[in-house]
Amino acid sequence: MAIIRPSADLRNKYKEISELCKSTQQPVYITVNGREDTAIVDSRVLDELYRTIQLMQEINKGITDANSNRTMTIDEAKKKLL
Repeated sequence: MAIIRPSADLRNKYKEISELCKSTQQPVYITVNGREDTAIVDSRVLDELYRTIQLMQEINKGITDANSNRTMTIDEAKKKLL
């Protein structure tokens, strides 16, 4: 379930919103005039999301290489690294 708070809470209840982000590990959506405007997320959650995205991008590159027959044997890889 989305956590939605008005923009006034960001100014008046920042600490509460910050603690909510940390405890739920979910974004808190800030509204302005009843419409979604911004999302706030705990910095550790954001860092983890970025690491996951980077990992998925690398996995995708590997899948693309495998599908295009751009592969090598383990011995070829060892020679290339040494």
